[in-house]
Amino acid sequence: MEYILGILGGVCFLLIWAGLTRPKALERPQMTKEEQYRLRSLRGGVGSLLATAVEDLASWFQGRATDEKTWRGGLHARYLQQLKMANWYWAPGEAAPPTPGARFWNIETMWASKVLYAGLFGLVALIGMGVFGLIFQWPFAVPLVVAVIAAVVGFFDPDRELAEAAEERRKQIILEMGTKVPEMRTYILAGRSIMFILRDMTDRPGGPFVQELRRIQAVYSLTTDVERGFEAVIDYCRPCQPLVNLCVDLFALHKEGGDLGKVLNTHADMAQHEQARLLRQQGQDNTQQMMYVVAATTLIVIFILVGAPAMWILVQTL
Repeated sequence: MEYILGILGGVCFLLIWAGLTRPKALERPQMTKEEQYRLRSLRGGVGSLLATAVEDLASWFQGRATDEKTWRGGLHARYLQQLKMANWYWAPGEAAPPTPGARFWNIETMWASKVLYAGLFGLVALIGMGVFGLIFQWPFAVPLVVAVIAAVVGFFDPDRELAEAAEERRKQIILEMGTKVPEMRTYILAGRSIMFILRDMTDRPGGPFVQELRRIQAVYSLTTDVERGFEAVIDYCRPCQPLVNLCVDLFALHKEGGDLGKVLNTHADMAQHEQARLLRQQGQDNTQQMMYVVAATTLIVIFILVGAPAMWILVQTL
């Protein structure tokens, strides 16, 4: 046990020393695809194959190739869409600042978290099971297998966390639209413009739906083009179909004209319908989860009252 603690202490000291003393990396000029292919063609043999594999792996972990029609491009596209839906995505050039409390901001930090979680889960499992293995004289394969399983769980844990955050925010937007879209309809019936509605609603506190309205306002303040603001919200919230439909119709009305009151009447009714449907679904889910808790509690009580005495009698007779 002392050797394990000594090794961990030495690794931690080296990491701290490297983080404090390692100089900043110089920015290298980016090569075009033609230059990369020309550089690969100049290399030969095993070195060329190794360099190609390393460059492709680096491109993958840097979050490129989201438009590829392969499983890799689809995976990155899904991560990117979930990051935007959860309002975690940030990169240089974004109109809004990074979201406080976001676990990761882009595909690069997503992959870094996956690798870090895998390493931490695997290391903790290896140390913990290694201690138990020394105490109970287990073979070394047991801690190793448990560490591999824990590393796999840690590798996919950011996927679960990101998916849950994106789905939770999508539901919150739908619930808030059930009250905010009818309010927008009231403004329109009172003769207000869409820009007045955006300014008034973004000046007041609100949830994720108001945050998306603030995104429109932020893009408009930078570009003086409200259509680009609607496009930004559509790009960020594609999984939230009610919000996408609202932005598409508002975009078309702002560009081509039309009766905004009728459009908002339809969207207000749809938003209230979706809000009621989602509340019913959440009620059913809560009831089902409560049934699981009640069933588990009942089984524990039955085991304590019936199973435990029977086992005790069985042990006494042996």
